[in-house]
Amino acid sequence: MDKAILGLKQVLYVGLVEERGTVNGKRLGLQITHSLKEEQKSDTVATKDGNIVAPSPSTYTVEMEFLESKSELVRMLHYAEENNKEIDVWEVDLSEKNVNGKYDSKQASGFISGWEKTAGVDANVSVKTTFTANGKFERGEESIDAETAAKITKYVSLADGKEVEPIPEYVPKTKETDPTTK
Repeated sequence: MDKAILGLKQVLYVGLVEERGTVNGKRLGLQITHSLKEEQKSDTVATKDGNIVAPSPSTYTVEMEFLESKSELVRMLHYAEENNKEIDVWEVDLSEKNVNGKYDSKQASGFISGWEKTAGVDANVSVKTTFTANGKFERGEESIDAETAAKITKYVSLADGKEVEPIPEYVPKTKETDPTTK
């Protein structure tokens, strides 16, 4: 008998494309929900012999919602959205390992659009955003260890109202700037 997969076991990992090889993709913590959509639009052309359907390529999107935190990953995602930086997204199925002893996954690169932050009086702050893939999600498998399983140009000081240079929300790592990589 088939066994349903719990949504709790479908998790997202993300990473900045320009950091590939320097920083591993990281699990999106405090994730509430995500939905991976495949949409295909079709054009219908009426001919004297009947309608002809011409399908277009599918568009792949992931709508995600998570609780906001002060984590480096959330700062990186917001940086990517504000600066039109390409990210990698993996949807990993942690419900069980496959025959190779790894977890099934899907991966795509693309861009985040929108950053909707909701801060209710009686709830945690949540963020909703949409990822649109370049092309389609490719299937793969991942080895995951148990432990891993509006732009401001000047900052105005509260105390004296002086403008100072802002502190970057996130600075992409490179092999040259990160001494922990070799």
